[in-house]
Amino acid sequence: MITKTLFTVVMLLLTGYASLASPLCAQERKNGEYEVKAAFLYNIGKFIEWPEKPGEKSDCLTLGLLGNDHFEKHLDVLQGKKLRGKKIIVKRFASVHEAKNCHILFIAGSEKTRINLILKELATKPILTVGDTDSFAEKGVMINFYIDNNKVRFAINNEAAKRANVRIHSNLLTLGKIVSP
Repeated sequence: MITKTLFTVVMLLLTGYASLASPLCAQERKNGEYEVKAAFLYNIGKFIEWPEKPGEKSDCLTLGLLGNDHFEKHLDVLQGKKLRGKKIIVKRFASVHEAKNCHILFIAGSEKTRINLILKELATKPILTVGDTDSFAEKGVMINFYIDNNKVRFAINNEAAKRANVRIHSNLLTLGKIVSP
């Protein structure tokens, strides 16, 4: 079990790291932004509980990406790291059907026109959905990153998480902006 103090230290480090220096050119800022978002994906995963799947004895946790990849190498840095005692496997998916067995799925903004169909497909699957596009959280994405005062922040749709049987730890709920569908 992760203590509240450890959680606070991790999140303070992340939010301090999440400051996006304004003098940087747009490409460097975007690169830094996705480096921070990759770190957030890893650390947020520490405060998520997935239901046990019958017969599942996997020692792996799949972190997937659906849509255009703005993370570049930053997501690949997580490959092989341990999260909740499981080794992370990073996968990029071409379709939502391929992503149905992952644990965390980042849905890129390129999927905006299909977001309702994607969420309908995943509605009952215990997959933590994450995005960074305006209104994704209100549409049913469980965690949605946004920029506020040059820092990466996140909104949480806990109702969507509950429907999918994904439990978001209360410490994380206190740090995010809670939204309703």
